[in-house]
Amino acid sequence: MKIQLALYFFILGTIQLGLLVGVYHYRENKEYLIKSQYWTVSLIINILAIFVFGFGIIFITNIQRPDLNFTIANVLFYFSSLLQMFFCISLNRVITKKEKIISLITSLIFIYLFDYLRRNSDFESRTILMCIVMSFFYIVQIRQLSTLYKKDIQSKQINYLKYATTLELLAALTRIAIFLVPAAQIREVEQIPAILTVVTIFQLVMNTLSYIAIGGYWTEKIAISNYQFHIENERINQLLKEQNKLIYSLSVANKTAATGALAASIAHELNQPLGSSNINIQLLKLKLDSGHLDPELLEEILISLQNDNTRASTIIKSLRSIFLEEQIEYQNIRLDSLIESVLPIVRPEIEKAHINLEVELSCHPYIKCVPAQIKQIFLNLFNNAIYSLKKSNYSEKLIKLTVAMESSNLQIDFYDNGAGVSEENQKDLFELLSGSKKSGMGLGLWLSRHIVTHHGGTLEYLNAPYGALFRIKMHATA
Repeated sequence: MKIQLALYFFILGTIQLGLLVGVYHYRENKEYLIKSQYWTVSLIINILAIFVFGFGIIFITNIQRPDLNFTIANVLFYFSSLLQMFFCISLNRVITKKEKIISLITSLIFIYLFDYLRRNSDFESRTILMCIVMSFFYIVQIRQLSTLYKKDIQSKQINYLKYATTLELLAALTRIAIFLVPAAQIREVEQIPAILTVVTIFQLVMNTLSYIAIGGYWTEKIAISNYQFHIENERINQLLKEQNKLIYSLSVANKTAATGALAASIAHELNQPLGSSNINIQLLKLKLDSGHLDPELLEEILISLQNDNTRASTIIKSLRSIFLEEQIEYQNIRLDSLIESVLPIVRPEIEKAHINLEVELSCHPYIKCVPAQIKQIFLNLFNNAIYSLKKSNYSEKLIKLTVAMESSNLQIDFYDNGAGVSEENQKDLFELLSGSKKSGMGLGLWLSRHIVTHHGGTLEYLNAPYGALFRIKMHATA
């Protein structure tokens, strides 16, 4: 009989130990979800109680006056039930300091009372005391679970936990009722009624199921959290796609606005070679019609036509390189080639505004970039400098582009000796739609910084002694 009872306890203890291993895995990986400490500690204490009680049954000699290990086992059962009750309360609200102090005092009273009954009373009185105390815990727990289920009706595990706790309560009340029936005093384990043994084991089985339901509750929460995380991730990806589309649209608008600001000069610059070509063609036609075509004159006309064609082609090619290079493909390219491709676009307006342009390249580094995007940055910064200098009354206007290297870091400075940027406007200089110019939609600097940042660099404005300085820092590849 003793071995059989102990075996029941050991089996249930082993099942709960397996559950504890799974709980530990969840706590390691989902600590942000499994916030309550009560139920895991309750489970650990309950496992200890079951094994202590099981070993105690094997070696017990007098059930009326058992050894101290029975006090230890029942105290552990008491604390595991108390903590499980606290767990259920914590799902609805925070447990107050006052409640914890009262629980500590009543626990000390229980420990003293139970050990007193172990030494001075009988098996029946100790069992009834345990059943009454446990019934109180079960009732509070059922009420808390009912309140929680109303707020979280999707959780089936909370309902299962409530059912398991209700059956634990019924088993505890049944054990009390069994002792109310007149019977001979129980002095040995073999004298315990079979019905009492069955009800006690049933109560422990329901206790095990309650811990399994709690583990299921956290598994349920984790599954819901993972699903919500997946949905949220999908929403974020969609927002990122929309953001990229918006930035692309802004980039196209900025290109149009930036080149639009130079459109008159570009048209004038194109008209010059085209007009010159037209004059040379007419002269060539006239000479052919008259039949007097000097070979030297023919060579001179052809060279002039070739130069005019190259000049117009360079401007058109530079514009095409900015507007038609839409694929986001990174290339390892020389920086000076990017600068040279932008100069034909901005030089006509610079010359028209009587601005001196200085380009100082102390090195010829390579950078890994999207060429069209870097050209767009240069175009924006040149535009800003031209706009600023147009408003100034300086007799000597200057735009200076300087390229230098510091270790593997590339530094590109755009300086102009215009009026600079006021302190009031500096704070939101790189904010979207914050520009003071009527053209460019106020997005040129914002977009330029965005591009530089995505290339792993920085773009900042510095106060120069006489004018404005925009500094780009990027990583050079060679």
